[in-house]
Amino acid sequence: MSEKNIHSGHRQRLTEMVSKVGLDSLSDIQAVEYFLTYIFPRGDVNPLAHKLLDVFGNFSNIVDADIEELKAIEGINERSAKKIINFAELFFFYTTAKMRKKTKISCVGEIVDIVEDYLRFRNVENMLFLAISSGNLITNKKLIKSANSAQVSFSMSELGRFLASAKPTSLVVAHCHPYAKAYPSSEDKEAFEKIEKLCLTCGVNLVDSYIVGEDGVYSQRDEMLIRKYIDVDELKTAFSN
Repeated sequence: MSEKNIHSGHRQRLTEMVSKVGLDSLSDIQAVEYFLTYIFPRGDVNPLAHKLLDVFGNFSNIVDADIEELKAIEGINERSAKKIINFAELFFFYTTAKMRKKTKISCVGEIVDIVEDYLRFRNVENMLFLAISSGNLITNKKLIKSANSAQVSFSMSELGRFLASAKPTSLVVAHCHPYAKAYPSSEDKEAFEKIEKLCLTCGVNLVDSYIVGEDGVYSQRDEMLIRKYIDVDELKTAFSN
């Protein structure tokens, strides 16, 4: 009973620390330990937090890990491993739910913001279709996720069914290049041409096809990065000089 009270008190203190100073003010161990209290309702999770950081290095690597990699850690079974990796899905659900509050599009920058919300931090390639009405409202969306590979695949018939169902005035297409630059591959260029032809046939305006990579957001229509992300190493070098 004494040991149970100690663990309970420690969890409560962690919760109070997060409430008062935020996760950024905690050490990596404390932050991972706090996260694990949601995965394991009882017990001391501090030793497990140490093990996870020793193996994966940081919190994002833990959440992005493969189920089998997590199960190899003593103390983690299949159920808890799935809970850990499903946290990323909660993160994306939260950000896209916030995006749904604002569905009226007034400029290209807002479209890029929405594309980033869906795609920027994915660890496998995803493709996004956004249907836009004549009143510049996002009326429908479709997210296609690559389950086991770095390349997401879709058919023109699949896109055709989406257009027939959503009946948009305009279409935005986007996909991500996890851990890679945003510049298009030859397959990306070929797919863009096919999508453009299909939209022309259906009487739909193709706004653009965006690629979200580690370096920024690339516009296939403009053939350039339209939003560049800051390179942390470059920023450190600039300040040191």
